[in-house]
Amino acid sequence: MDTISPVYARIVLRELERKQIATEPLFAGTGLTREQLVRGGDIALQDFLQILRLGHELSGNDCLGLLIGSHSQITALGEVGAAMAIAPTVREGLQVAESFTRLHTSYISVRALSIPNGLALQVDFHEDLGPTLRFHVESAALLIQNYIETLTGRALQGALFRLVIPEPEYAHLYADYIHSPVSFDAAVFTIDIPQECLDLASPYYHADMWQQAQAQLSMLIRNLADKEERPYTRHLTGLLASSEPPLPDLAMAAATLCMSERTLSRRLQQEGTSFRTLRTGALISRAVQYLLHTKKSVEVIAAELGYQDAANFRRAFRRSTGCSPRN
Repeated sequence: MDTISPVYARIVLRELERKQIATEPLFAGTGLTREQLVRGGDIALQDFLQILRLGHELSGNDCLGLLIGSHSQITALGEVGAAMAIAPTVREGLQVAESFTRLHTSYISVRALSIPNGLALQVDFHEDLGPTLRFHVESAALLIQNYIETLTGRALQGALFRLVIPEPEYAHLYADYIHSPVSFDAAVFTIDIPQECLDLASPYYHADMWQQAQAQLSMLIRNLADKEERPYTRHLTGLLASSEPPLPDLAMAAATLCMSERTLSRRLQQEGTSFRTLRTGALISRAVQYLLHTKKSVEVIAAELGYQDAANFRRAFRRSTGCSPRN
């Protein structure tokens, strides 16, 4: 049975109680009591979604997602959020989100993709969320905004929020909550995060605690090996896709998993790939981004990607794509 942290359900309960709204109906069909929600641990995913649906109905507040999201902190994501909170930079924190959010909840996945002017963070929901979709999108958007603003100490004003929900009647209130432009009816829920936010040193970084958090999350990935196909390939694909050139080498990648280079290479071989293959694929994908969205020459792109010779870059590009790179 899928379970999830009860944090958001507890916040919904708190908001109803502040408005002096009777909360007994909030637990209808869940098998939970108020005491179990407040004092217990993780709850069943379906109970969580039911509480959100009923909370929306009982509150009569269409802006519940914005209200809840404005109070959300990254620690709501449990040990994943705890690692993000002490990450060296926003980028490394978001890389943790991509690799490990599925360990916190099975129905949400995150993808971080480096783009020419920053990072595109994509959030996908793998459940039919019905009327709670808007709640999820709004609260997730604000959770990410709050996280970035906490680590950087500045308002997130240069981002772009592309939401997968229709524009609500209260859209004029978004400016009170979200500090960057917002668009609606997007095909994919994406937040484009500007470059200047990503690699600032976080004042909350703690070297020893960060290493311990990575070791704990690495252990969880090892536990996934029997349940999920190619967990190491997935982790490294995300790490490489969200990093800026020069991309991590094998030693750096192994360090994120608290294992030796030899062990990581063996795990990748068991999954039918190699670090070199994954890294080359990430470089070529980055090159395509540059060719499509910038005016940089092939020679400049090759140099920025770490190729000492543009001819080597052209050969690698041709092998991977079947065509030559052209501006």
